[in-house]
Amino acid sequence: MNNKLYILFGSIAATALMSGCVSRGNNPGWEYAPDMYYSKGYEAYNQGDSNKVNPYGMNMREPVAGTVAYGKLDYKYNLENSGEGYEASAALLSPADATLEDGRGKYLYDIYCTPCHGANGGNDGEVFKKVSTLKPAWKAYTDDYIKTLPEGKIYHTLTYGKNNMGSHASVLSPKDRWKVIKYVKLLSNQSVAAAEPTTTDSTATTK
Repeated sequence: MNNKLYILFGSIAATALMSGCVSRGNNPGWEYAPDMYYSKGYEAYNQGDSNKVNPYGMNMREPVAGTVAYGKLDYKYNLENSGEGYEASAALLSPADATLEDGRGKYLYDIYCTPCHGANGGNDGEVFKKVSTLKPAWKAYTDDYIKTLPEGKIYHTLTYGKNNMGSHASVLSPKDRWKVIKYVKLLSNQSVAAAEPTTTDSTATTK
């Protein structure tokens, strides 16, 4: 008899427990581990949420030392942002796929470079026109300094910035930097050629 009572009361308790887990209408029922349903969302770059798990209250953890993110191997740049690093960058060579055939070098130059350097490298962009203090420091592409400047040094400048020019590493991938450099060199050579006066043959005769 006692066993039957235990079974009866156990069945009633189990039924009550099960019914409490079922949501009906506005009753959400009993939730198991509500933190899993309503986890706290942390903003990735915000350190004001007092994250108790990560070091220094950061919401994002730094990558493991020595690791490289997938697809970012060419972002590794061993030269430091210093005078020595700039001089050493002269030995850098552009990769074989850094060509102008796809037009990307010009496309990116028109976006990121023309505001200051102008469409043809004459330093006649709208920013340059408004900031007169830049005029003594910047070299037009017709200048021999730009014409003979090693591509590696331009890459170093695009990566870190130099003087009045800021870093473009956040907007140009390493491959795109080389393509922009190729276009800069193209403009430099074309500008120099256009600036050279044409000569006529004084011995030529007209008919």
